[in-house]
Amino acid sequence: MNILSTNRNKILLLILISFLIFIGWNYGVETAYAKLLVTTSNISLGIINKDANIKYEKVDKDSELYHFKVTAVINGRRGSYPQEVGGILQPLIIILSWQIFLFFVINLKLAIRSLLTNFSIYMLIQIIFLILLSGYYNSTAQQFVFSILLDSFYIIALILIIKDNILFSVFSRGTNKKS
Repeated sequence: MNILSTNRNKILLLILISFLIFIGWNYGVETAYAKLLVTTSNISLGIINKDANIKYEKVDKDSELYHFKVTAVINGRRGSYPQEVGGILQPLIIILSWQIFLFFVINLKLAIRSLLTNFSIYMLIQIIFLILLSGYYNSTAQQFVFSILLDSFYIIALILIIKDNILFSVFSRGTNKKS
């Protein structure tokens, strides 16, 4: 009998993986991912707008909290402003947990393809978000798209998971076959 043959066991495994990812997130995965995201965004910004850049830094020197700090030219003057990271970065915990979980319930090739697809889509949306953040005060169109995306990262993560569950029937009634 396969230990992951029931939905209950799959859910328990997903919860365990999520817990382990969350621990790793608090011990440096968040910072590493944020720096990757900022570096990639700054490379893209360098092509589009050489007057803007984004940093990932502590809120203040005594704080354990971080934020994105955007430096840009606003109305002809150089300025900077912070952006909270929680709602932007934390949904990655959901995606990482799901992607690692898939390695246990579907075949390796499909799990790798799903990981590369979902991670690429999610990171691209985050990079677009940070690029839009750099021009927030200079364009009403950028403000509009930024406002739409600001609280949507959890929804985007959920959509990616629902897509995979539809494609791979991970949680289904009846027999659970390994795809």
